[in-house]
Amino acid sequence: MGLNMVRIAGSALIVAWLLTGICSPVWSIEVGDTLPDFTVQTFEGNRFSKASVEGKAMLLVFWNTWCPDCMRELPKINRLAGQLGPKGLAVFAVNTAMNDSETKARAYWNKSEYMFPSAFDRYFELGHVFGVRGVPTVFLVDSKGVVRYKNPRLPEDMEERFRGLSGKE
Repeated sequence: MGLNMVRIAGSALIVAWLLTGICSPVWSIEVGDTLPDFTVQTFEGNRFSKASVEGKAMLLVFWNTWCPDCMRELPKINRLAGQLGPKGLAVFAVNTAMNDSETKARAYWNKSEYMFPSAFDRYFELGHVFGVRGVPTVFLVDSKGVVRYKNPRLPEDMEERFRGLSGKE
């Protein structure tokens, strides 16, 4: 009887593992990948898409209101948007909606007066496509649409990286 229970438990584990592999993404956006097509509505009601940043370098950050690291990174990103936005860096933020509400995210965003747009990923569709596993997650994308950086933090050498991303070395 004990051996049968072990076989049943083992079989159940194998089935669960197989189902997990089938139901979860087999890929996510990583360094070297091309940015996927996407379109989202910003808090301001505008559409933001891959096409809207075509030919530009982009900084994309996934965030949440309850995340202390996000609260530290977003003001830094805002400063970069002020410095590098006029030079051609597109900056965009996405609230993942993980344990967050659109009302709370929108209120925080409006209060903070950031210089770049943000959206609320209500069903975590964009987060899923980008393979976001935690927040913040920062992506740097070059002017050809290739992901060149993916990390929880901004790189220390952001201005130098921007020159490489934009092709303005």
